Amino acid sequence: MPAPLKFGSTAPAAVHVQARLLGVRLRFARKRRHLTLRELAAKAGIAYDTARAVESGNIQTGLGAYLAHAWALGLDNKFTDLLKPEDDTEGGALEIVNLPERVRHPSASDNDF
Repeated sequence: MPAPLKFGSTAPAAVHVQARLLGVRLRFARKRRHLTLRELAAKAGIAYDTARAVESGNIQTGLGAYLAHAWALGLDNKFTDLLKPEDDTEGGALEIVNLPERVRHPSASDNDF
């Protein structure tokens, strides 16, 4: 039997808070649509226990389960706005600082294979 994952006990508190918040929001969206958890799980194509883990914000539940849950609620388009490169101001600043002065293309002799 494989060793249990330890991420659940070693993840930063902020990760747990964000996962719990996402689960609460998905539960709220489901209830607004008057769907039971079993109905939503069937619509999403995931197990009831997995749907329950999503709504409880379990960080060891796969991202695919969260995406399927959101899809079944018609909220899958919200994930496309998540972590857009143009919103990453810190990454943009680091990229500008690390831009090379010159860009060199590899010469033909570099491909000896």
